[in-house]
Amino acid sequence: MAFPDVDTQMAKIMRGVEEIIHEEEMRQRIKWSIENNTPLRIKLGVDPTASDIHLGHMVTIRKLKHFQDLGHTAIFLVGDFTARIGDPTARSEARVRLTKEQVWEHAKSFRQQVFKILDESKTELRSNGEWFDPMSFADCLDLAYRSTVARMLERNDFEKRYKEGNPISITEFLYPLMQGYDSVALKCHVELGGTDQKFNLLAGRDLQIQHNQPPQIVIMTPLIEGLDGSKKMSKTERNYIAVDDTPEDMFGKTMSIQDNLVVKYFTLLTDVDPSEVAKFAAALEEIEKHQESNDPFHPMNIKKALARSIVAEYHNPAAASEAEEHFQKVVQRKEVPDEIPLRSISADKVIAVDLIASLASVSGSEARRLINQGGVKIDGNKVSDAAQEIPVGSKEQIVQIGKRRFFRIRSES
Repeated sequence: MAFPDVDTQMAKIMRGVEEIIHEEEMRQRIKWSIENNTPLRIKLGVDPTASDIHLGHMVTIRKLKHFQDLGHTAIFLVGDFTARIGDPTARSEARVRLTKEQVWEHAKSFRQQVFKILDESKTELRSNGEWFDPMSFADCLDLAYRSTVARMLERNDFEKRYKEGNPISITEFLYPLMQGYDSVALKCHVELGGTDQKFNLLAGRDLQIQHNQPPQIVIMTPLIEGLDGSKKMSKTERNYIAVDDTPEDMFGKTMSIQDNLVVKYFTLLTDVDPSEVAKFAAALEEIEKHQESNDPFHPMNIKKALARSIVAEYHNPAAASEAEEHFQKVVQRKEVPDEIPLRSISADKVIAVDLIASLASVSGSEARRLINQGGVKIDGNKVSDAAQEIPVGSKEQIVQIGKRRFFRIRSES
């Protein structure tokens, strides 16, 4: 295939990149690729420690797609072996170890979500159990020989845990070496990761040199803040937009992000032209000039453009338009949506917290939080007590959870 020229490729590759080691090496690799008509091998490894992913994960996955779109080989590595240890990055204590069966159960769902973005037919899907499962103990010792305890303690998280007296297992020491060895096994030219992965990514360069391979270029993308506007997007903080969210939820959650994150989301989570993003950025800095509601550069309309782009990528443009209509009706005009799912209740009364947990598919503690924060209404009346008994009869009642979620309930009898 004919690859785009070096400058064209670099412009796409460098979009939203926080740090690259090293840019000139990247340019030289691309030049070599063009001259030899050979795609570069680009690796992104992910440990499936949970069954679903959010848009924070998709920042690096989208960067892998950029390389794929340019004609290079996208390697999506499922860390089925390393997930059983757990990445110690940013951990204050050891992770709970997962079984092989748990990891692969997570991986099934994970892969389905990833291929909403990547072209599965053009993706090299690998798992690091391919080379780690057959390793002998002598092989493991050889890998361990490649680094030192002093080098590992240079990691901020290890150093902090060591000083605080929190245990660090030997397997955690081995984790960066294992991630690095993945690059050796796959003969990678480039590895992608978040800025918090720098230590692990550089381990790959070190090991490749020791194995007489050209050292991989390391490309790091920034971590993205969640809906609270301050903490990293994560399930733990409940500030995430899930890849498997419905179009309505995905649109509504995107509309709730803080204004100062809009440009970052455009840059990292969409392919909207940089010149258009620059116009949005300028408009957000001069809000007073864009106060008319029909102005395309009004902050609300800029957010809608962002939400449409994100929903269209994970669903389709038609779903994005319908989600926008739903948002305008339910959130902006505070109307009840036309189509509300019906849930039949087997009992003639139910405790509020149990009802909300069941309808919203959340934990009891999350349901209690929603009720305590005033986010639950039944037929327009706010539910303030999580222990309240809700009578359920043959007449339908409308349950509202938050601003955007509605359910109809009635007794089965």
